Amino acid sequence: MGELLLQLLPELVGLLITPGAVIGCILLLHSRRPIPNAAAFGAAFVLVYAMIAISALLGGASDPGATPEEVSHGAGLVVGLLFLAVGCWTATRKPPPVGSRPRLLAELESAGPRKAFVIGIALAVINPNLFIMMAAMSSISSSGSGAGAALVATLALLVAASLDFLIPMGVFVILGERARTALDRAETWMLAHSRALSLGVLFGFGALFTVRGVIDLL
Repeated sequence: MGELLLQLLPELVGLLITPGAVIGCILLLHSRRPIPNAAAFGAAFVLVYAMIAISALLGGASDPGATPEEVSHGAGLVVGLLFLAVGCWTATRKPPPVGSRPRLLAELESAGPRKAFVIGIALAVINPNLFIMMAAMSSISSSGSGAGAALVATLALLVAASLDFLIPMGVFVILGERARTALDRAETWMLAHSRALSLGVLFGFGALFTVRGVIDLL
């Protein structure tokens, strides 16, 4: 169990670091129905990840050694190369105005729970973390761990993904209006550095998954 979770540590950290999800959650915490809106937005992300996890578990990820290790390592390598490719594409694009919000995130300013959920689904589907979740489930499938360990590892991945929303919501619930200043500062900083954050995540995790995949396949 511990060995499997240690193996999945890069995936756990990758799912936890999702700047767009955090910014969207903070935006919704400024709305008229902060908690319902933010909860609906976060539920959309977790639902997409859960569907991937359930599909993988039903497809054999809960069976020890259901997937050959070479396939799992290859999947991790592909994810790393995809991250590097998207990072290179992002780096060559003209940067948006500093502090500007992507169109989907801007739509959240007037969203209710239903609209927040729909936008959350859209953002989760186009999020590179989708591939991290797929690679993680492939690793679980090839780990040789039993069904219990596979389920615990899968739950750990979903919890890591949900912390992008639970932490800002928890701060808001505990501190109330006093949290707005801190959340505003966090949002402003993330928007001002959104390009650097995106490139850091893409190149950092891209290099990590690529190197790990190459080493594991040797």
